[in-house]
Amino acid sequence: MKRLFLTIWMGCLLAELSAYADGVNQNDKLQQRAQAALLADSLHEALDAYSLAVSEAQEHRNGGRGVSGDLLAEYAYTLALHHDFEAALMNIDRARLVSAKYGDFYAAQILIVMGHEKAAKTLMTDAKVPQWISGSYQALTDRHKTQVIISTDASSATQKRANRLAANKQTIQSIALFEELLASHPQQYGIDVDYSTVWEQMGRLAYASELLQQGIDKMPQALRDGQKGQIFRNHKQTVDQKRMSYENASWFKKMIGQNPPKLMTYVGASMAKDIFALNGRLGLYTSNKFSASLNLGVSSYDNETISNIGLSAYKTFNIFVVGLGVNQQFAKDANVFSLAPSAGLSFLNKSQTSSFDLMLNGYVPFSSDQKFSYSISVGKTIYFDLNGILK
Repeated sequence: MKRLFLTIWMGCLLAELSAYADGVNQNDKLQQRAQAALLADSLHEALDAYSLAVSEAQEHRNGGRGVSGDLLAEYAYTLALHHDFEAALMNIDRARLVSAKYGDFYAAQILIVMGHEKAAKTLMTDAKVPQWISGSYQALTDRHKTQVIISTDASSATQKRANRLAANKQTIQSIALFEELLASHPQQYGIDVDYSTVWEQMGRLAYASELLQQGIDKMPQALRDGQKGQIFRNHKQTVDQKRMSYENASWFKKMIGQNPPKLMTYVGASMAKDIFALNGRLGLYTSNKFSASLNLGVSSYDNETISNIGLSAYKTFNIFVVGLGVNQQFAKDANVFSLAPSAGLSFLNKSQTSSFDLMLNGYVPFSSDQKFSYSISVGKTIYFDLNGILK
């Protein structure tokens, strides 16, 4: 029965890989067709191809999140060139939420098309430019540049909406609204102060500090010299200190990501020849998709209970995960200390709060008296955003 269960899981893994490869190949062709149309400035043809590619990706759930972030970002940019700005902003925020590699680049181009040059310049500071469009994007963006107003509400309502969007991580939509507010109400200090928090959340601390100072400078003298002005000056000092800390961060900090990590917990089961195990992990998941965890487990082998404890680290590439750790097994008559490599698939949900994980795990004993073994595991990981508590 256990061997049958193991065979079924192996078949599921191979079927999932085959379906994933077929879906990716189809979407690659659609995306390449859309890119060629966009470079030729055939916007309607490009939009048709991108829309179909996004729909296909959503149906097949490529990337484990429904659709590739960079595909969404290209689609959003094309929508902006077509002056469909509401849809462009919503899709670029979706792309950034699923960690599009070129998200900042496409967001900057969308903001330029809308006439928001300074915000775009800030985003482009560290943005990577995709090779396929590197020689054409400036002319393409400039050709479709315009001035646009997307909010017709009163300034107070627009400001509340912009703050609400920022709180929901719909960042580029929030930026677009704040840029409109700055242009139409240049003397309202509260706009600069609220806007600075958006860039602070993004880790763009130099611009956040600049906006804070602009807000302080616009305050009436009585307010600036009073308690409210002091609160803003203290916060600006905190932002400046944080910026210096980030700029002087160690290579390790830069590798794992600047944003606070999330707490992660995993529960699953694994199967191997004559062995069934229940496993758990508790650890941290960083903004650069590294994770490290303490692993605990209990397994049954030949009517004997075996306890497991270990440490492991994982790196995620799209839906693929590779990991390496150490594992100690405690049994009645023997203890086995092993190196534990692993590889598999992790399907993250759209909100990035949990994932379904299917892994092949190896155990390479440090003692020559022990044999190599492996298992296939399936489980669920849940990620807890601690809102900056862990730093």
